Amino acid sequence: MQQKIKRVVPIQSLLIALLFLLPSVVPLLFAWLTPLLAVAIFVLLQTVDNNSHTAILLRNSLLLSGICTILLGVEEIFLFSLTLVPLGWNFRQSAVQGKSPAGAAGAGIVVLALSWLGYWFCYAVLTGINPYTSLLTDLQTSLTQLVEAYRVSSTDFPAEMLYSMEVTSAWLRQHLPSLLPGLLASSIVLTVWLNMTLSNWLLYKLWPDKSPWQEYRCWRLPDQCVWLLIVGAGLAVIGSGYIQTTGYTVTAVMTLIYFFQGTAVFAHLLHRWKVPALWRFFLYFIVAAQGYGMLLLTVAGVADIWADFRKLAPDEQADR
Repeated sequence: MQQKIKRVVPIQSLLIALLFLLPSVVPLLFAWLTPLLAVAIFVLLQTVDNNSHTAILLRNSLLLSGICTILLGVEEIFLFSLTLVPLGWNFRQSAVQGKSPAGAAGAGIVVLALSWLGYWFCYAVLTGINPYTSLLTDLQTSLTQLVEAYRVSSTDFPAEMLYSMEVTSAWLRQHLPSLLPGLLASSIVLTVWLNMTLSNWLLYKLWPDKSPWQEYRCWRLPDQCVWLLIVGAGLAVIGSGYIQTTGYTVTAVMTLIYFFQGTAVFAHLLHRWKVPALWRFFLYFIVAAQGYGMLLLTVAGVADIWADFRKLAPDEQADR
């Protein structure tokens, strides 16, 4: 066993270093890898049983990629990618502690939020720029420039549609300060979900005995979580100022979370009906491309609390 670990570690070390290096060196092609790097960390920790070897492996990998980015002068993206390391480590701790998927995701959201807050705090201290204010200003400016670009360049653009764009842009600029916290919080939740589902899928397919959770189609939120959605929607409707902003944020986050539960319901039904893999991919694409389809999945995620669409057959009990 020790010889096997020693033989595999150098290959894994180079692979981890490469994954952290590519987004910084070739951002146009590999920037999408940055928010998924917790997958590599978690899979490594979950598949290599020797903790001391794993710690050394991670240290060497990150040092190697960090030195390369500094020498190339492209260390900004690498520094941000380090915020995904605690998330991967937290997934491993949740797996060891036997947490449910919902519990592991909740802990991951807290860890990633703290990591990102720490990163942006350091950025603000070092540069003297408030990243939140800068982002808000840039978004408002971009909305204005988008409408102006259509007005100037699109002479054949229908006047009614241009007017609609102006009204929508004005509404977004006015309400963006209230909506932006929810968008940022949702990005944290989305990042955690992507890393957790992808890493569990890889483990389930390649190392089934190392997968800490059941298949995604069986993941389920605690029923009490629906109260967060209800309270958030209530604050968004009747509140004002910071209270209303809090309501928008909670509603946006919980809507996204229940959309994920809806996709799990959808995946479970496709599995139960034995839909072929190619048709499943096609159906997922159709739902993702349609706004109404995504809304329907969100509603299904909430309705699953009472309807229990995933009543498991006896031969499925082991998967839950």
